[in-house]
Amino acid sequence: MNPISSLVFVLLLTVFPTQILCQTPLMEQACGYTIYKVLCLETLLSDPGSKKATNLKDIATISLTHTENKANDIQTQFKNQVNTAQDGALKQALQSCSDYYIKVGDAFFSASFHLKYSDFNRCKARLTEATLNRQSCDEVFQGKPFTSPLSDSTTKVSQMQNNAEAIIYKLQP
Repeated sequence: MNPISSLVFVLLLTVFPTQILCQTPLMEQACGYTIYKVLCLETLLSDPGSKKATNLKDIATISLTHTENKANDIQTQFKNQVNTAQDGALKQALQSCSDYYIKVGDAFFSASFHLKYSDFNRCKARLTEATLNRQSCDEVFQGKPFTSPLSDSTTKVSQMQNNAEAIIYKLQP
């Protein structure tokens, strides 16, 4: 593909991501509610269940499950980095984040449970809990001479959560 064709494709994808990438009207509808539309589409298209989803609640559940999985992956990465860190302060920060991300994963799991039973208030409360623990991890690195080695991943899980919440909030009566 020549550079101009590539540029045109990227511009079209930026302006019309749901229309270009979506394989179902339901995915288009769901991702239309989100801020991070391309990430939403990538998430849903990576899961065969999203093509079989029959309602918005199914899509929200899939989105939230992927968010939980990403959070659990981050927790494992923090844990692995604790084992290899040499600097004591960095090791302590990594351990704190590992602990916070255990709580983040648990909160997403609980939110999924409450979503399954359409208990939106408890689902929202668990999502708020996840946000607070993610933010607590971010704060661990503030004012330190080092940054989080997983900042790109933690930003991505934040965006994934934002997308899942946007879809979930459209389910409420």
